[in-house]
Amino acid sequence: MRKALWIICLFVLASCTGVAKQLPGQDVRILRDEFGVPHIYADTVHDLYYGYGYAIAQDRLFQMEMARRATQGTVAEVLGKDYVDFDIGTRRIFSPASIREQLNSLQARDAEIFDGYAAGMNRWLAAIRQNPDELMPKQFLDLGFEPADWTPFDVAMIFIGTMNNRFGDFNTELENASILAALSNYHGTEQGRALFDLLNPRFTRVAPTTIPKRDWSIPGYDSLAAAATRVHDGSAMPSTTVTTSGMSNCYVLGKDKTSGANAILVNGPQFGWFNPSYVYSVGMHGAGIDVVGNTPFGYPVIMFGHNKTITWGSTFGASDIVDLFAEQLHPEDASRYFYQGAHRAFERRTEVIEVRGAEDVTVELLRSVHGPVIRVDDEAGVAYAKKRAWDGRELENLLAWIYASWAKDWSEWRSHAANSSINVNMYFADVDGNVGYFHGGKFPRRVPGHDNRFPANGDGSMDWQGRQDVDRANPHILNPSSGFLANWNNKPGDGVMNPEFYFYSWSAADRVEFLNDALEARERFTPEQAWAVIEDSSYADVLARYLLPHIDNAVRSNDDPDLRAANRVLQGWSLRSADDDGDGFYDEAGTAIFRTFAGALIRHSLADDLGARFDLFAATGYPTASTPTGAGTNLSSSLKAIVEALQGRGGYDMFNGEAPGVVVARALRDALSVLNVDSASVASARLPVARRPFSHKNFLGIPQAGESETLFAPIEQNRGTENNMTVMRPGAIEGWEVTPPGQSGFIAPDGSRSPHYADQFDMYQRFDRKRMWFYQADVEAHAVSEVVLVTDRR
Repeated sequence: MRKALWIICLFVLASCTGVAKQLPGQDVRILRDEFGVPHIYADTVHDLYYGYGYAIAQDRLFQMEMARRATQGTVAEVLGKDYVDFDIGTRRIFSPASIREQLNSLQARDAEIFDGYAAGMNRWLAAIRQNPDELMPKQFLDLGFEPADWTPFDVAMIFIGTMNNRFGDFNTELENASILAALSNYHGTEQGRALFDLLNPRFTRVAPTTIPKRDWSIPGYDSLAAAATRVHDGSAMPSTTVTTSGMSNCYVLGKDKTSGANAILVNGPQFGWFNPSYVYSVGMHGAGIDVVGNTPFGYPVIMFGHNKTITWGSTFGASDIVDLFAEQLHPEDASRYFYQGAHRAFERRTEVIEVRGAEDVTVELLRSVHGPVIRVDDEAGVAYAKKRAWDGRELENLLAWIYASWAKDWSEWRSHAANSSINVNMYFADVDGNVGYFHGGKFPRRVPGHDNRFPANGDGSMDWQGRQDVDRANPHILNPSSGFLANWNNKPGDGVMNPEFYFYSWSAADRVEFLNDALEARERFTPEQAWAVIEDSSYADVLARYLLPHIDNAVRSNDDPDLRAANRVLQGWSLRSADDDGDGFYDEAGTAIFRTFAGALIRHSLADDLGARFDLFAATGYPTASTPTGAGTNLSSSLKAIVEALQGRGGYDMFNGEAPGVVVARALRDALSVLNVDSASVASARLPVARRPFSHKNFLGIPQAGESETLFAPIEQNRGTENNMTVMRPGAIEGWEVTPPGQSGFIAPDGSRSPHYADQFDMYQRFDRKRMWFYQADVEAHAVSEVVLVTDRR
């Protein structure tokens, strides 16, 4: 009877109840808890990942299939010609041969990670093929194609294609050059440059830093900034399309800031909001590995979790590890470019893109000595190639993250973090109460005169001169003097050069100051109080603190009764934008007035200065009822520049000779007009709330579920895609998380959904959380199903 039960559990989506005892000689044991989270027990690395692959195939097969296609450029094969351009862009920026060579060079134990994961997925695929009427995910049937077997290459590319080729690969140098050219034509070279530098500064000393400035600074920063030269001539260049990256927050409290724990880590990665969930929860136990947590797209590394002695988290680092190089084409032969005194041929490879319902598309992709060519400007005779710090070392980067999750202490963890080649902030805490931080990335040594905001000359004169020293270039700290660490994608440490993104900069105005204030407000935090900061920050206005004093100064003594009434409302506002009464409108008039004012202030300050480029800087960063944010509310680059100007910094007068207060008052008057309120009615001003869609498309814009599977939460909260907390005590670590909508995205052919399809959706809205079970006794006690597998290698 028990054997029959196990056979059923083996070939049916793990939903059977009752926990069986472990049998001698088995290879892989999978226990699922009350939220469907699998805990894998095995004796070898291969078998541990075999169980992982098997479990995630049960829960997320269609999501993983579309992630595989999105990261390798094979979407058009199943979705048709509308995705051809996407596939070309995806294939352009990575080398399949290089990834395969790296896989073939792995040590045996490392290779088992990818081999085992793929084999486990294929084990479940075999079960589906035996019983497709019950086990085939409905999305495959709706779209009319079947999932293919997985390979180690596929497993690696899920991480490489997202963390490296997307989050680590942002670059706006062509956009920057185009913006500067337009501003210079509009204002003249000097004033055009001054305005550009205000919007997109290269160096900013006044920005808040995650590591206290008294604890760490790049040596020689002042001389570096002073020596920065401008070598770009501002000539017109083509633009490319930029999509904003996910952002995140994290705070870590050490033993001097905690009560009832030695350390507490709270993470809120803001990748965007999707159905199925962006992250997948799993526990892995055996072969010297004992970790639990969640991770994007089922990566073979748990990015947010803990092991027996340490916990870790991460946020997007934003710093610059990618440059464009302008390759001058031969005037008579565009297949060659000039480098180090001679013309040489581009490396070329031909790719064939299969297109459903249409002819195949053949494309030729180029690569120079600097990297993949992302754009060719035939008229200007220039090709733009992308140089990336991690190019050719993608698996080294992934393994660094895997090894870090297996580390036992700070020294071991930091040594692995130093091998991370992408620009990610990494956080640490251990059971003894030590807390630490490392800003990842292999930062290049650029030649003097290289302004990283613009394309470099590709003739060899501006080639990178190796990697900067880790201790000097990568901000890091163990046990900061503040007793805590906080980051919301702000500047990591004093002296770090700003990112080159025109849409995002580091300045004195930064949303991380809300977290800093909240963490400084208490001497010590219990775990409950640390978790409560998530809700406080989710509804807090992160911009108002910088502009309300200027509004008060501008209109406090103004004769206009409407402005004075609006100011009284604003100065009395809680700075909280919520809908506690559930009527579909933000509760306070302050939200409506201030958000409308912010848009008006941008228009009155910058519209005439930016001309046709104003649309790039018009956004406030707030969601609206019709347009949600991509990754949470943040201060836009235009508002940061305005704050700098109001505080008397910057070499450009965006107020056209008027006193800043006059422009502030005019913007407030404009806001009242838009809201159609006056002194008698201003307190009743309301804005409709912005709902939070959980999209059926992944963050690359590729469907990962049926269109009808899009979910809507009643209000957008400025928080993580998921939230997790680790409470560190020796021998008694507690992990908590909420990963909406749910653990599983499985829909059966008859339309029935997994019980864990959306069982964390409402929990997330309530700021509730669930335990991440870790110790075996707890896993056993909370297990509701069990599967035992004998692997193919037996």
